[in-house]
Amino acid sequence: MKLLSSNNAVTDLALAGVLLLTLSIPAFAVLGDNAASVLTDQARMKGTLNSVDHQTYVMHEITAPSGAKVREYVSPSGIVFGVAWQGQFPPNFEQLLGPYYQQLQDALAQQKSAEQQAGQQAHARRGPVSVQTPGLVFAQGGRPRSLQGQAYIPQLIPQGVAASDIR
Repeated sequence: MKLLSSNNAVTDLALAGVLLLTLSIPAFAVLGDNAASVLTDQARMKGTLNSVDHQTYVMHEITAPSGAKVREYVSPSGIVFGVAWQGQFPPNFEQLLGPYYQQLQDALAQQKSAEQQAGQQAHARRGPVSVQTPGLVFAQGGRPRSLQGQAYIPQLIPQGVAASDIR
């Protein structure tokens, strides 16, 4: 796990999320990768798997004994184009987002830098986190011990599927 120091330009909320990774639910299918890991994820979470074929994509929902849920959205070509989660703690974003994790960190750093340049005081942000880049959309909100969020790759969303379907 990559620890972030206070010198890195990331939001305090993101830093808190990273620190909570040790309490997070286990690894998931990696965004942008193939769907072969869904059964591995189910085993790691010791959860139940419910898959629903929506014709333009398949949604695999894994429910852990703790009640945490992870939904993995798979295109007809077998690629994970979106993920969503809900539970007491955030998932391990480095594992969940795979190669897109660095894009998230970079975007959060840019947001913090822009806030500082605008003269806004750096303080702990307690509201939702939202990142929209051409290659990644990430959103997380909720309250402590009741978080939900989603991430997706816009160019991998199959034709006929709306981003709002990833929830």
